[in-house]
Amino acid sequence: MNKFVANFGQVLLLLILPFSAVASPFEKVSNFALLDQHGAQHELRKYGDSKAVVILSTAANCTQNIDLLPKYKLLRTTWERRGVIFLSLASSQGQQVDDIRLMDELYHWDMPILLDESQLVAENLGLSKAGQFVVIEPNRLQVLYRGGLGDELEPKDSSVGLAKVLVAAIESNLEVIGKTVKRSSGGCELDFISKKKHLVDIPDYVEAVAPILREKCATCHVEGGIAPFAMNSHRVVLGWSPMMREVLMTKRMPPAQVDPNINHFDNAGYINAIEMQTLIHWIDAGSPRGKGFKDPLSEIVPLGSQWQLGEPDFIVEVPAITVPATGVLDYENVTINLPMDKDVWVRSVQHLPGDKRVLHHLLSFIVPANYDERIIEGENDEYREFLEGYAPGKESASTFPEGSGVYIPKGSAVQMSLHYTPFGKEIIDKTRIGLYFSEEEPQHQYSTYALSHGGKNIRIPAGVSDHKMSASHVFEDEIVLHGVRPHMHYRGKNMRMSVIYPNGTQANIINVPDYNFTWQPTYRLTEPMLLPAGSRVLVEGAFDNSEYNRGNPDPGAVVKGGAQSWDEMFIGYFSYHKAAAN
Repeated sequence: MNKFVANFGQVLLLLILPFSAVASPFEKVSNFALLDQHGAQHELRKYGDSKAVVILSTAANCTQNIDLLPKYKLLRTTWERRGVIFLSLASSQGQQVDDIRLMDELYHWDMPILLDESQLVAENLGLSKAGQFVVIEPNRLQVLYRGGLGDELEPKDSSVGLAKVLVAAIESNLEVIGKTVKRSSGGCELDFISKKKHLVDIPDYVEAVAPILREKCATCHVEGGIAPFAMNSHRVVLGWSPMMREVLMTKRMPPAQVDPNINHFDNAGYINAIEMQTLIHWIDAGSPRGKGFKDPLSEIVPLGSQWQLGEPDFIVEVPAITVPATGVLDYENVTINLPMDKDVWVRSVQHLPGDKRVLHHLLSFIVPANYDERIIEGENDEYREFLEGYAPGKESASTFPEGSGVYIPKGSAVQMSLHYTPFGKEIIDKTRIGLYFSEEEPQHQYSTYALSHGGKNIRIPAGVSDHKMSASHVFEDEIVLHGVRPHMHYRGKNMRMSVIYPNGTQANIINVPDYNFTWQPTYRLTEPMLLPAGSRVLVEGAFDNSEYNRGNPDPGAVVKGGAQSWDEMFIGYFSYHKAAAN
């Protein structure tokens, strides 16, 4: 066997031993999440089933680093099947995703390359050069080794070789116990310009930090908003700073983040590298108040009228529904006849839940009056026109694209399917829907197609972390696509939507790399997509039924399709209107 692999193999073999024998505190790092060159998200803690995670710092312009790739790939081939995960980390200043993809293509990197544009993960892991690598035990977030990847791994003094140091640390009480093993390394220096700047000049709360918080956070974190606390002062933010750091580094906040390298969406939770550096470096510096006299967050006005667009033209009053303190509830299906004596078009709609604590989501449809067919989400939607839906993270009023609207013919009704989840206290919910009408008949009828795999076909084995599923549909007419929404339940992991054009070419529409059941907005394309007649749309995704899915209620359950949240669904919604005839 290659001598390099054999020596390093001794190290990785020790990483597979139980760590219960090691009671001493190693150097620790923080959890993080990043996208790779293909748009897949990787979170450190979610590799908890692995014996160790080996991360190589890399750079597209570092030949020393690239020269070491054969050795690194050989290590991966040898040890990955024994429970060791190998990742690369691209943190070089100014590197673009296209540079990393080109490097991957030219050198057959053949492993995930995590895109660390903000350099914050490299800072977190203590990496300073391309060519260094770090070995981490992912459950405890302990650093077991950091250093180089090259001939220096074969120590000159075999009596204190790396493998022997780790054996001593695991099996005995020598002085090395509790210390991260470190060796010197060569490689290309990483230039941490932002870090250097912020160490000398800490980001100012008033001038730099508060404006980001107002734009990215305070739409939800406001008095009367849906977030659990209001960011209305520096004092509040200071108290929540540790949690803010964690959710930023793991991409849990801002919510509803999508792959920034695929299209652009008006309501996606984008936060760029500069904004991330400003917030994290400010928090790491102790979240100082600075010298500004006024606190910009204290000037944020609490939410006023619940109707965001003013008083609606018509309010649909849902009858009061009593939600018990406990129990499993069937969906409530309500049909309310509309009194309009003429055809109307809806330009905007807002769902106003009576009590957000119990109303998990609802779907609303335009149907013929006295229409009593039971609504099943994702099935039989062709028998009615979808109006809009309410779900966590989708609480704003929805305005349809200019020149379009939802058609309500005379003699129609609104039918709703309401899903309630008890929380320990009996509640009476009285939800309302506000309809805003167009003054003139719009040019286009706005529609939504629900592409579903079908609940009966869903069966997710217990403990599986990457159960894949897909579905497709051909649009017979030429359409203009304006919005998309993935829908799964607690086990939803990721979903990607794409289109295959009639000429055989394919394009991505959206990539939701870390699906979160708590946030289900309809993502609105900044630039709508024209799909010619005969275009096939694809929905591809995966479920995570493992213990590392934070929202999983029971990793030991075999999950089937169904209406309740602990069952599963696999639906991609496409909101569009037909293209204008030539």
